[in-house]
Amino acid sequence: MLYERKIEAMLFDLDGTLVKLPEIWNFFDELLVETLTEFKIPVPSQQTRLDVWHSGGDFEQLIRSWGVKDYDAFIHRFDVLDYEKRKKMIQRGEVHLFDDVDVLETLHKRFKMGLLTNTPPDIALLELEAFQLKQHFDDLVMLGSVEQNIAKPEPDGFLRCLKNLDVPPEQAVMVGDSSSDIIGGNRVGMTTVYIQRPDQPYPKNMQPPPDLIITDLHELLKFI
Repeated sequence: MLYERKIEAMLFDLDGTLVKLPEIWNFFDELLVETLTEFKIPVPSQQTRLDVWHSGGDFEQLIRSWGVKDYDAFIHRFDVLDYEKRKKMIQRGEVHLFDDVDVLETLHKRFKMGLLTNTPPDIALLELEAFQLKQHFDDLVMLGSVEQNIAKPEPDGFLRCLKNLDVPPEQAVMVGDSSSDIIGGNRVGMTTVYIQRPDQPYPKNMQPPPDLIITDLHELLKFI
């Protein structure tokens, strides 16, 4: 548990943890189907499409196995569609911060803070700037597209962020809303916290399970 360790740093996921996208996995899935359709690629089953987002280093291989020949062009188009759609949704207030994100200010007074996300840098920065989140973090690691081969749950991003913060894994906490956050954090020896957001089903493939499950980020203050 958190209170059994000396905690020096806290790492947070972005989408689904700090930023609310309506029906987040449907959002990504619809973009994926749209991109596949544009490239005239047969659309795999929904479960296959959802599993790809937690595939880490196997992501590119899986995408190519669907029949995508120009991977770079495919991912670029997906990201363009994502950026354009998400920017409009932010402007309309459909993408916004969760109410409990205000706790980051309190946490940053006590801990080194890192952001570790599989969201591509340009999209992550769009959200960070729109919601004035950058001030709460000492380090930003944004892996999507540019470094998709080491995206969560691969250990690379976790270790990079911890190195930048100069904190060992056993003195750090990973907070996220997906199996990628928990599996990756466990792999490197971090304490892991799963945030159970409304209407977000508990992932079936989180082994080992998180050290702590919370429903509100303010609950972190009870354990640290």
